[in-house]
Amino acid sequence: MGQSANGAATEGQTDTAGSKVMQNSPHPPLYPGRPRNFVTEIARLSALRRRSGTASSAVFHKVGRNRVSRLTDTVIEFIRRYLPPLHWIIIRILALMLYWYARAVRATAEIVTVGSCRWPDFPPGSVLAVWHGSAPSLLVAFNARRPAMPVKLMVSRDGRGDCVALFCRWLGFEIVRGDAEHGGWKALMKIASEARGDGAALISPDGGGPPLFARVGAVALASASGMSLIPIGAACRPSVFERHKWDEARNPVPYGRIAIACGEPLRFPPFENPASLEEARQQLQEALGRAADEARAALGLPRSIHSRC
Repeated sequence: MGQSANGAATEGQTDTAGSKVMQNSPHPPLYPGRPRNFVTEIARLSALRRRSGTASSAVFHKVGRNRVSRLTDTVIEFIRRYLPPLHWIIIRILALMLYWYARAVRATAEIVTVGSCRWPDFPPGSVLAVWHGSAPSLLVAFNARRPAMPVKLMVSRDGRGDCVALFCRWLGFEIVRGDAEHGGWKALMKIASEARGDGAALISPDGGGPPLFARVGAVALASASGMSLIPIGAACRPSVFERHKWDEARNPVPYGRIAIACGEPLRFPPFENPASLEEARQQLQEALGRAADEARAALGLPRSIHSRC
């Protein structure tokens, strides 16, 4: 379950998709006012991110995992490429195990909600952001208390993502595939076009690593679509601590407690320069830290200066 958002959630793609769309736009790369459509604005923000000093998501994706994780990824991709029937048999078995484990936790765990709204009563047309390591607790809460609206979830296109996508689809998410190296910005365009209005989107801004560093995908999606961005904190007690994983995920266990903290909604106007985009990214990162600490406090856990759940 710790993979969800590595799955759950890796956003960002290099620049190809955005650049192609921008070629068809009559507007200059930085133009004032709200853009005519989501796709054009996402493309504009892709170009804006390239002009900033922020390293690309693809770079983060490569450095965020330790040696064990990278070796595991290599083995998975080898099986996926050369032994596809075996790959999909393994994927289905693992996804089924995760699904029934999540149901067992859902049936026995106590779920506590705190913050600006009670889970899952967030307003339609929202972008939900959660740290990757906290996602397992949020997935169980989602399975226990389903939102009344469709929720889009971005899942990576790698071999691990195949398992996560199947598992999360069974939980009730609408899956959009994309990650730092394969179609991330294109996936954001699809989410922006479909989630606004009566839907919602869930993103892990630090998906792929490094942990607890928010990248620009979530704020870009919120700004492009005009959707509010709600930072979510999730914690569990007791938990299975995956110390070996890059996100140090904590997985809930049956008969435990899960806390979900919903922070104050954030809204972002169109970004006109790299400085404003970086300021919004830092604002989201700080809000996620506060939400994570609030969830920990609800379970009697100490607040962490690193906001690790």
